Amino acid sequence: MKPVFAKIMEGAEVATYATKVIRRPAFSTEFHFHNACQMTYIVQSEGKRIIGDSVGSFASDELTFVGPGLPHVWHNAISNQPDVPSHSTKESRSLALYIEPKQMTSVLGHFFPTHKFESFLTLSKRGLLFKGRAKEQLKQRLEQIVKLEYGFEKTRLLLEIIELMIKTDEFDYLSSAGYTHNYNPGDTNKIDYIFKFVFDNYTRGIQLDQVAEISNMSKHSFCRYFKSRTQKTFVQFVNEVRISESCRLIAENNQQITNIAYACGFNSLSNFNKIFKSIKGVTPSKYKMLLRQ
Repeated sequence: MKPVFAKIMEGAEVATYATKVIRRPAFSTEFHFHNACQMTYIVQSEGKRIIGDSVGSFASDELTFVGPGLPHVWHNAISNQPDVPSHSTKESRSLALYIEPKQMTSVLGHFFPTHKFESFLTLSKRGLLFKGRAKEQLKQRLEQIVKLEYGFEKTRLLLEIIELMIKTDEFDYLSSAGYTHNYNPGDTNKIDYIFKFVFDNYTRGIQLDQVAEISNMSKHSFCRYFKSRTQKTFVQFVNEVRISESCRLIAENNQQITNIAYACGFNSLSNFNKIFKSIKGVTPSKYKMLLRQ
C-alpha cells in the first residue's frame, strides 16, 4: 500500500497542534504518513488497521498514538457483497489530536527541559495502544479538547494530555522495534489497492496469481515488490489479517473455534491452529482461555 505524505497541519489555525472530529459512513483513507503525531480515539466503528508493520483489528473505544513518520490506515469500507461481513453498518466516528513535534518541543523548551517529551516521541514512532486508567484519562481530555475553540483552556488540556502520555506505562507497542518504512512518493497505487482488496476479501480464498494479475504484474515481480515495501510476504500479510479477525471473534462471541477458522478464510482447522500459534504464540483454545481469566 502506498503511504501518501500528508500535510495534516496545513491551514490549521494553530500550527503547533490541531483537533478534529471525524464522522463518515466508513473509514477508508489511503495508507499515509505525516510529520505530525496523531492521537486517535475510535468512538464508533470496527474494521482493520495498519500501523507501521502491525496488522490488526480495531473497534470502538480504542485509543492509539502514532508518532511522526509512521505509516497508518484504518479501513472498514461498506461491502456490497452479501457473504462478506460489513464493519460499517453505523456511522464511523473518531476524535483526533495532531501535534507537530518540532514546534511543540520548541514551545515547551521555553518553560522546562524537554528530554522526557523527546524520549516519548521516540517511543511513539512504534505506535502506541493505550489501555487501563491512562486510556480513560486521555480519552476524557480528548473528548473535552475537541469541543473547545483555540485558547487557554484548550492548550491547558493539551499539556495535560502530553503529561499523562509521558508519565504512563499503560500502553502496548504496535509496530516492531526498529521498524522503518521503505515507501517513497514515487510508488504507484498498486499496493494501496491490494491492501484494501485483502481487507474486503480475507474470508475467501485469495490466490497469489489472482492478486498479481489485478496488479498488472508477474507473480515474481509482485512478490518482490510487496515484500520490499511491507517487509513481509503477501501470504504472511493475508494470514495476519485473518488471525487478527479471528482474535476479535474469539474475544467477542461464543462461536466454536472451528467455525471461526472457516469464517476467517482458513480451509482447515489444523492450518488455522498452526498459523494462529506462529503469530500469537499460543493456540486459539489457549488464547480463548487466557481472555477469560
